[in-house]
Amino acid sequence: MFIISCKKDTSSGLVSQPPVVVTPGDSVIAPANFDFATTKLVSVKINLQSNNNEPIAGVPVDIFAGDPATSSPILTSLSDNNGVLQAQVSLPAYVDTLIVDAKYVGLMRNAKAVIVNNVVNGTIGGSAGFSGNISQNNYVSKSIGKIRNLNSFSTMVSNSSNTVYSYMGQYDNSGVPKYLEPTYDVITSDLLSFINASLPETVDVRKSHPQYLQSSATADLNITETADVWITFVSEGAGYLNSLGYYTYTTGTPPKSPSDIASVKYIFPNASLPGSGGNLRSGSKVKLGRFNAGTSIGFVLLANAWDGGSKTVSTSTAKFYSTTACNPETNADLKKHTVLLFSETQNLFLIGIDDQNRQTGGSDNDFNDIVFYATSNPIRAISQTDVQPIDKPVDTDGDGVTDTFDQFPTDPTRAYVSYYPSKTTFGTVLFEDLWPATGDYDMNDMVIGYRYKTVTNAKNLAVEMYADYAVKASGASFVSGFGVQFPFASNAVQSVTGQKRASNYIVQNGNGTEAGQGKAVIIPFDSYQAVIKRPGGYYINTQNGAPYITGDTVHVHINFTTPLSAATLGTAPFNPFLISNQRRGYEVHLPNNMPTDLADKKLFGTLQDNSNAGLNSYYKTKNSWPWALNFVEQFDYPSEGSNIGKTYNYFLQWAKSGGTSHPDWYLGTSGNRNESMIYRK
Repeated sequence: MFIISCKKDTSSGLVSQPPVVVTPGDSVIAPANFDFATTKLVSVKINLQSNNNEPIAGVPVDIFAGDPATSSPILTSLSDNNGVLQAQVSLPAYVDTLIVDAKYVGLMRNAKAVIVNNVVNGTIGGSAGFSGNISQNNYVSKSIGKIRNLNSFSTMVSNSSNTVYSYMGQYDNSGVPKYLEPTYDVITSDLLSFINASLPETVDVRKSHPQYLQSSATADLNITETADVWITFVSEGAGYLNSLGYYTYTTGTPPKSPSDIASVKYIFPNASLPGSGGNLRSGSKVKLGRFNAGTSIGFVLLANAWDGGSKTVSTSTAKFYSTTACNPETNADLKKHTVLLFSETQNLFLIGIDDQNRQTGGSDNDFNDIVFYATSNPIRAISQTDVQPIDKPVDTDGDGVTDTFDQFPTDPTRAYVSYYPSKTTFGTVLFEDLWPATGDYDMNDMVIGYRYKTVTNAKNLAVEMYADYAVKASGASFVSGFGVQFPFASNAVQSVTGQKRASNYIVQNGNGTEAGQGKAVIIPFDSYQAVIKRPGGYYINTQNGAPYITGDTVHVHINFTTPLSAATLGTAPFNPFLISNQRRGYEVHLPNNMPTDLADKKLFGTLQDNSNAGLNSYYKTKNSWPWALNFVEQFDYPSEGSNIGKTYNYFLQWAKSGGTSHPDWYLGTSGNRNESMIYRK
């Protein structure tokens, strides 16, 4: 097979070169049906439930293909009225797990979801805490060691402050008390909505509810008549394996420092949810005992104190108290670590604690690292004096998504935004531009970065889309354009704006889509010269040592006539294509992607093209070489004249296997590529 490269001519100011012929091999490099996809389409269905299996609606969920600490979500969606999030997402083919982050107090954060046969189907919450394809999250590996049967700890230990620490009774290997009440409290979806209105995840209480942190706001329980008191665990939003204890003092004489606290009893040795480093279920309830009038109850969070190896609570870790004076911060405005709220509807006192030093420890100030509540018998035995009321969920625009989670709280037509591949990254699509002839297969004749931002309403219907396209490189004499075909009809689009033009061969409809197309097609730019200029004597960003050129990013805005379902909208990158040398009929698509209505069908099967419409096989040679490739991530493309099969050591093995071998062939992993053949700016 002869491959003729697309080298420049003197009309561009470059030195004229004869065609370069390379022969990567005459054998078939891939199965006939292989589409050279570096991605896979995964169906996601996540049920969100309270601990009595009640659906939780209107919860924003972020889905990550990598570590949430170092990456941005690849998908964001809302749970519907049935508490279900359902979507499809295109992921790198090598990804075998997702991280599902429901930022909702009462649900496990950063749940690991295992992909099975390109499907994720599971439940977060519910009576079991999690089920289905959901498994324990990343905190577990950091803190849970070998399980030993240490159930009988009721021994006494002490620390340097002379406070005596003790266990209330026996507990299991995960730190779950064996003295729990026999019946779990029901944490209703209504109660969770109140909690999330008051102490939402990652929202700074100083900004959302500054009254909670007033010096006059009490955070300890003051008993006004003899009463039994219970503590019920609701949730935790911590990266630590925290422990929770309590202490008592005579009302009106609070401790001024930790050394004034005579004793602490552990309520929950390991206050961590199932799948999050523990096994403490939401609704777990402990009776603290009977307390006389004039007694005050304070709480202490021992940060990351549960030791997974010894199955004990360490007293040497940082401690944060509900009694403000006992906390370590020197700044008086930052000493408070506990919020106490009263719910008249549920007759309970909600308590939230922040588990990091607010002055030096990088606290997010959301005060929900552990959330629990207190109840008493008699019901009114705990004083409400100086206790702030719990907040009620507000939905200003009436769209069914509370203001806490609604990114457009005053606009009933919009609720949230999702990015692909993420808010901070671009995907990459690259082309050879000589179709139906072949080129040098350095795959840099046109390199385009893309990113999509979709604005969606409360029903998970797309209202509008913002698309960013950036030309990264052009190693070609051809001056080509770029288009994208979507799976929905042209009349589903109300308007398209932001496209760039340097020529006049594209004909548009009144709504900005391309004329003559059944499906919606946009042409972000008809020539790369509309967005980036070639440096004199060089290609654009393909030759090492040459000047690096930064072009403009094309920002396209698409308004839909009526909101589109996820199924109708389709999945990125949709159907991108090159318009070779501004010849409208010469479209270059990803392998097996359909041409648009304006492609010149007479070109199929000519020269090296082996397209067969009857088999839905397009844009591959008879030996299965493609003319285009797509990557969810940024791709380090070959330098000028460096064949991709030689640049990337496992490209041909990957192709021959039909994508099953070395699915991560394009990553910068040691041994994957010949670094000297990669373009470096």
